[in-house]
Amino acid sequence: MMTRIAALAWLNILQLLRNPGEVVGVIVLPLALTMLFGAAFAQGADKPMQVLFVDEDSTAYSKRVGELIDSEESLETVRVTLSDATDRIAEGDASVAIVIPASFGDGLRGDGAEIHVLRNPASESSLAVVSIVQGVATRVSGNAEAARIIVRSSTQEATAAFDAAYADVDLRWEPKPPVYTEETVVAPSQVRGDSVMAEGTTLSSIGFTVWFILFMTFGCAGGILEEREQGTLRRLLVAPVSRVTVMAGKITGIALAAATQAAILVCVGWLAFGVPWNRDPVAVFLVLGSYVLAATGLAVMVSALVRSRDQMSGASPLISTGLAMLGGCLWPIEVVSPFMRTVAAFTPTGWAVGGLTDIVARNQGIGAAVTPSLILLTIAAVTMAIGARVLKFE
Repeated sequence: MMTRIAALAWLNILQLLRNPGEVVGVIVLPLALTMLFGAAFAQGADKPMQVLFVDEDSTAYSKRVGELIDSEESLETVRVTLSDATDRIAEGDASVAIVIPASFGDGLRGDGAEIHVLRNPASESSLAVVSIVQGVATRVSGNAEAARIIVRSSTQEATAAFDAAYADVDLRWEPKPPVYTEETVVAPSQVRGDSVMAEGTTLSSIGFTVWFILFMTFGCAGGILEEREQGTLRRLLVAPVSRVTVMAGKITGIALAAATQAAILVCVGWLAFGVPWNRDPVAVFLVLGSYVLAATGLAVMVSALVRSRDQMSGASPLISTGLAMLGGCLWPIEVVSPFMRTVAAFTPTGWAVGGLTDIVARNQGIGAAVTPSLILLTIAAVTMAIGARVLKFE
């Protein structure tokens, strides 16, 4: 019996590979989109933000401000003139510019100095630059005030005393400032929550893997309808093969094809873009394996309910894309309304994305795989039972 099931499963896979359109749709396209979006997210995450820097003061103080801003790894400063900076921001070629006015050095020694920030109001990322500049301004202000206090008790000439005192105070910020923040990374608790969301390459890798498994199962399930239209299934009824064996072979073939695609997409996300799929391989296997069976059952059920291969071809992208959108494959489910999160709880994609996010993005371990896996296996059992009972061989 197992030999017959394996033979039928292999036949189902051959039918998929024989159709170039199906191969492109369920194998080539998922890989291409995963690579495209993964590269886009990876590039966006690693590329520093460009900041225009205008130094009209040209003193040691303004130079020091430039060095402090340059030390921020998230920023890439470009030296320009004031007119150039204004024009580029007005034309949309740049989002933010930092301007050190000509009076900056004299202002530090006197009543106060200013640092100007020019930004495009449409750029939200420029607000982060403003925060960085405010941090630099705080350091410079502290240096200047400390230097003024030293100058009052000094017998040296005021300018020389201020310069020396300022330089000495500024050195005391390295390697750590007088007051600094200590960062401690705390792993998310075992309680499922919204504090950590899948973003960037992690979001795209999880979402596309879950989404395109559906495309694979529906594409393979279409082969059942093709065989029915060609009369192959009807001829199997007179062969020494039971209906149960035939259905087991078809389901096994669909599940194997989907599992192979899942393994490929997981490896691409892990090896090419550093998505931490390897955090808990057993937990990932449980959720993905359960989801593959649930997607297989859903595809078999739909193939049993429609009348032709053409109807299946029309229904599969609508169902797959709809479930992907409802389940959080295209955006974090945490950003949608509570009602839509409730709807996601009734979809296999929602449970798959939620379980994989808990494991891969939140590092919650195998405990986070239990509930999604049980629910997905229940969905698989129900849909396979319906599909096997309703499917007509002729």
